[in-house]
Amino acid sequence: MKGLSLRYKLLAALTVIPILGLSLFLLLAVNIFEKDKIAYIFDSSLSVSKTRAARVSSEVSSVISMTQAIVLSYQSDTKSLASAGNYYFDREPKILGFQIYVPDPSGEGLIKAIDLNKEKVREVVSSNDQLFSQSAAKAQTEGLTLQSSDSFAGKLLLAARFGSETDPRRVIAVTFFDAEEVTQVFSDRGAYQTFLSHKTGHPVLMSENASWKQWSPEEIWSSLSGRNVPEGIAELNSPMNKKYLASYVDVGVANLVVVSMVDRGSALQAIDVLLKKSILFFIAILSFTTLIAVLASRGLTSALSYLSFATQKVAEGDFGVRVDIASGGEIGLLASSFNAMAEEVSRLMAETAEKARMESELATAKTVQETLFPENNAHLSGVQISGYYMPASECGGDWWFYCENSQKIYIWIGDATGHGAPAALLTSAARAVASVIQVGPPQNVSDSLAILNRAICETSKGRMMMTFFLACIDTQSGLMTYANASHEPPLLLHPMEGAPGRDDFEPLNDVNNPRLGEQIDCVFKEASVQLRPGDRIVFYTDGVVDVKNPEEKTWGERRFIKSLSREMSEAQDTIPALNGVLTSLQEFRNDTPLDDDVTLILCRYEGAA
Repeated sequence: MKGLSLRYKLLAALTVIPILGLSLFLLLAVNIFEKDKIAYIFDSSLSVSKTRAARVSSEVSSVISMTQAIVLSYQSDTKSLASAGNYYFDREPKILGFQIYVPDPSGEGLIKAIDLNKEKVREVVSSNDQLFSQSAAKAQTEGLTLQSSDSFAGKLLLAARFGSETDPRRVIAVTFFDAEEVTQVFSDRGAYQTFLSHKTGHPVLMSENASWKQWSPEEIWSSLSGRNVPEGIAELNSPMNKKYLASYVDVGVANLVVVSMVDRGSALQAIDVLLKKSILFFIAILSFTTLIAVLASRGLTSALSYLSFATQKVAEGDFGVRVDIASGGEIGLLASSFNAMAEEVSRLMAETAEKARMESELATAKTVQETLFPENNAHLSGVQISGYYMPASECGGDWWFYCENSQKIYIWIGDATGHGAPAALLTSAARAVASVIQVGPPQNVSDSLAILNRAICETSKGRMMMTFFLACIDTQSGLMTYANASHEPPLLLHPMEGAPGRDDFEPLNDVNNPRLGEQIDCVFKEASVQLRPGDRIVFYTDGVVDVKNPEEKTWGERRFIKSLSREMSEAQDTIPALNGVLTSLQEFRNDTPLDDDVTLILCRYEGAA
C-alpha cells in the first residue's frame, strides 16, 4: 500500500471495508438465524412427540383397562369366560380379537385357553396365530408389549401379563384391537417423520415416507437411549452422512417411546434462500459504493494535490504562498486553515526573531545582575556569613548583600514585588545605595533605609515596591541594630545543647516599617538586640516557605523550621548547615518550577574580633 497513491488507497478502503463489514454481518446474521431456527425446530419436534406420545398412552391405557375387565371374568377351572366377559367383548367395537394363554403344567411354554374373534378378522387372526403366541411369550417376560404387523394395517396387538409368578391364576391376555386413530398419526406425511418403538429399539409404528429408512429404529434409538430422561432432543448423523434433528418422549406405558425426526437440510432451506438474496443485495451495495468511491476520491485527491504543492512551498521557506480552492466541506475548511496557518507562521517567524533578541538582552541583564550579589560564603571580623539565591526567571527580584565599614558589618536582604526585568532594576538601585554606604561614613540602619527608600521611590515612580531588612552588627560589642520594612523577620537562635525546638527560634520583629517605595519621606524606626558568641541568625525571603512540590503542596514554615533545627543542631558552621537546609528544600521541590525567587542567609556571631 505504501507505493499506491492516495486516490487508490481511498478507493481500496471504501471497497474493502464495506466488503469485510457486510461479510461479517452476513456471517453473524446467518449464524444467529440458524441457531434460532434450530431451536424452533427442536421445540416444534418435541411438541409433536409429546402430542403423539400422549395419544399412544391414552389409547394403550384404554385397551389395557378393557383387557383387564375381560380377564376378570376368566374362570380358570373351566378355562372359559363368564357371561359378563363375553358380553363385554361383543359390545366393545375396538376389541376385534381376544386370547388368553396360561402356563403349560409341564413348565414349558404357554397353552391357549381362550380364543375369541369377531367375524371380520377371524381369517386374519387365524393366519397370524404364531404372531399372537409370540406376543404372549414376550409379555410373559416383559409384562406388557405392543406389536404391529403389515398383515393387519390400522390394528395393533397388545399382550399383557396378569398375576405374579407364583399366582396360579396368572394369565397372559392378547388383545387384537382397532388402532386406526393411532396408526393414522404415525402415517402422517408432514415434515416431521415419527416412529413408535420399544425402548429395546424394536419398532411398532413408523412414517411411510421416512427418508431414513436405510437407518433402522434400533440404530436411531441407540444414539438416544443413553439419556436417562423422559424426553430430550439431539442432532444425529445417519450412516448416509445426513444430519437429522430428533426429539424423543417416553410414552409411559408398555416400555414405549416416540421419536420425531426432521431432515436438517430441508428444515434450514430458508437460510440458503436468505443467504443467496443477501449476497445479491451486498453486490448491489458494493457496486454503488465503488461508484461513489471513484467519484469522491477523484475530487478529493485533486484538491489535496494543490494543498500538497503549497505545503512543499512552505517547507522551502515561501510563506507567501496561498491556496485557492473553491470546493466546500472539509477540503474548503482545510484550504482556509492552510492559508491562515501560512499567515500565522509568517507572524510567528517575526515574533521569534523579536523574542530571540529579547532573550539575548535578558541574558545580558542576568549576567549584569549576578554582579550585584556578593560571594556566597564569607568570614568577616568575628562573623560567618553563608548565602544562597535562586531566581524564578532569568532576572529576579530578590537581593542580598553584606559589607564591612569601620568595625560594623551590614547585612542586606530585600524582595521586590514580582520578578523579572522590572524587579531586577530595583535590586540594582539597592546595590548602588549599599555601595555608597560601604565606602562612606558609617550610617545607622534607619538612615540607610531612608536613603534606600528614596532611591526606590525615584526609580519605580511608586509603581513597584520592595520589602527589606537591614541589620548592622558591631563587631566589638556584639550589638546588632536592625530596621524592617515589612520583610519576613529573621530568626535568632542562641547556643544550646541538643536540637532546638520551634520556640527556640526568636523572630526579630520588634519594629516593622512600611515597604520601600510607598512613601518617599518615610521615617524608619530601628531596634537592637545583644548578640552572644555562638548566636546564629537566619535571614530569608517568602519564596523559601512558598516552594511547591509536584503535588502543589508548599514547603511551609513548619518544614522550614524543622529543617533548620535538624541541620543547626548537627553543624555549628554556616556552610554545612545551609547546605543541609537546601538539600531538604530541593528534595521536597523535586525540580518543580519556582513561583518566586528563593533567598536564604545564615549568619553566625563568633564574638569580638
